[in-house]
Amino acid sequence: MGAQAISAYVRSTDQYEDVAIPAAVFVVCFIGGVWASTIWLPGLARGPVGDVAFFAICGLIGAGLGVVGLHIYLTARELEGTNGLGLGGNSVALASGLLDLLQGGGTVLGLATIAYLLAPRDEQPPLNGNDASDE
Repeated sequence: MGAQAISAYVRSTDQYEDVAIPAAVFVVCFIGGVWASTIWLPGLARGPVGDVAFFAICGLIGAGLGVVGLHIYLTARELEGTNGLGLGGNSVALASGLLDLLQGGGTVLGLATIAYLLAPRDEQPPLNGNDASDE
């Protein structure tokens, strides 16, 4: 077996780079979204239902931001390749990228919003310190 026959079975590093960078962008955005939602998400009810809802909402927000980050990366790569050629060039690539971003990320973030609105809330005491049932 010659070197040419072996090289047909071995991938070049460029092919790995094309797969590794989008995966890394998604993972970083996913972790950032989960971390941010665990810190800033208002309290949900304690207990098994509230815990599952909190876990699902944080996961959906992370996935939504991962999809948004991935679409931003892919749109930037597409804009690098167009160089303003053709009908519209960069504007068509940017419009297509924004449409994909809104369809992909907006759907997942919309599901996270629906799950948050349907999740049980943490009981909050009245603002003035008086309970309405005391009156």
